[in-house]
Amino acid sequence: MWLKGNDPVIDINEIVHQLAVNAEAIRVLVQAISDQQAEWQPNPDTWSMAKVMEHMYNEERIDFRQHLKEMLHDPPQPWGAFRDEYLSVPSCRQALDRFWAERQASITWLEALDSPDWEIQSQVSFGPHNETITLSAGDVLVSWVDHDFSHLRQMIKWLHAWHEQESAPYS
Repeated sequence: MWLKGNDPVIDINEIVHQLAVNAEAIRVLVQAISDQQAEWQPNPDTWSMAKVMEHMYNEERIDFRQHLKEMLHDPPQPWGAFRDEYLSVPSCRQALDRFWAERQASITWLEALDSPDWEIQSQVSFGPHNETITLSAGDVLVSWVDHDFSHLRQMIKWLHAWHEQESAPYS
């Protein structure tokens, strides 16, 4: 997002580029991990790489793109709930492949948008306490990129923990 004067302006081309770059980074980090390795958890409180990829796939399908479609629909539709659409995926490789396909569909959809109103807002229930917050379409769009960054950081930490374990007794 760039600022023109005091007015926020979203550069959709930059956002789309970053989503594509993020997807490629995720693909490169995960593609060499075996399915057996991907089931490993650094500790009981952290996700396996397979779980991270399953989450990324499902978020790509039922969260960001879907909610933006609802918000940018004419007329805008209420923000839909996550409707028991969370799918389990048999392997990390399949989750990665499905995420990749969904991300390509997201990019195609975003590139086809014609002057969307990023200021349009929805009241949504969010978080563990279902608090009501107001989000703009622009908020959802930039959160999509940040969601990638958060999970890229998680993946790097997982890879570091795996390497540390496999390198023992050396440190």
